[in-house]
Amino acid sequence: MSGSRMKYIYLLVVLLIGQTAVGQILNVEKNRLKGDSANYFLGNIGADLNVNNRSVNDAGETLTFIGLTSNSDVGYISEHHSFLLLSQFQYNATSDNTINSTGYGHFRINWLREQILSYETFTQLQYDQGRGMRIRWLGGGGIRYRIFDEEKASLYVGIGAIYEREVWKVPLVEGALRAINLWKSSNYISHRVKINPHMDFNLIAYYQTGYDNGQDFFRHRMSIDANLLIKVFSRLSFRTSFNAAYENQPIVPIPKFVYSLTNGIQLSF
Repeated sequence: MSGSRMKYIYLLVVLLIGQTAVGQILNVEKNRLKGDSANYFLGNIGADLNVNNRSVNDAGETLTFIGLTSNSDVGYISEHHSFLLLSQFQYNATSDNTINSTGYGHFRINWLREQILSYETFTQLQYDQGRGMRIRWLGGGGIRYRIFDEEKASLYVGIGAIYEREVWKVPLVEGALRAINLWKSSNYISHRVKINPHMDFNLIAYYQTGYDNGQDFFRHRMSIDANLLIKVFSRLSFRTSFNAAYENQPIVPIPKFVYSLTNGIQLSF
């Protein structure tokens, strides 16, 4: 691996670990804390680094792989509402100059957060270089219903609608792009459970669907994001995260199912 690439990786690590914003994969539930206090900031920062040389290319040469993931969430909790800004960045590179990066930014407001039935508005910007997604922009809103929220566990459901625009690179066709604009329903279920004083598990599952008039069929998307936190100190935890997504009709011919499993550390404040 060239010296310039190693310097770039080192710079990314320093910048991402040195952020004052904080994070966890698009789990908008983690920072929706209840309580009597209000008008405060909170969040967490997470970083995962994976380095290995277990692969070889067609010539039998050893390939070095570096994978870096940074998740950052920050929230402001007012007396009646909550404001959340979530982001993630992933960078993967091999010694044969194969580079892939993905990322997103997600902003969400939960209006009247303490009520059993509250309201949400949100927007998101995303890209995925490896799969060929140049950009995905969406905006929408909906209702959020609290089934229960106790000290050791909570369960919420959300029902809403989004407007989504995607631009994809068409595989094997030089310079070809495909764009699509679609209205979709967007629904989720969110669950959190405190297993013991040192272990916390949270999960959010989404189902989104919309009718594509141009193709005369429905496009369905399902995704799941699960996180297991094991507390080491009061603010430092080990984190295992699993996320997966399935689309029945991808915009361009790519695999319908993708997933990732990562391990790392998380610092909360």
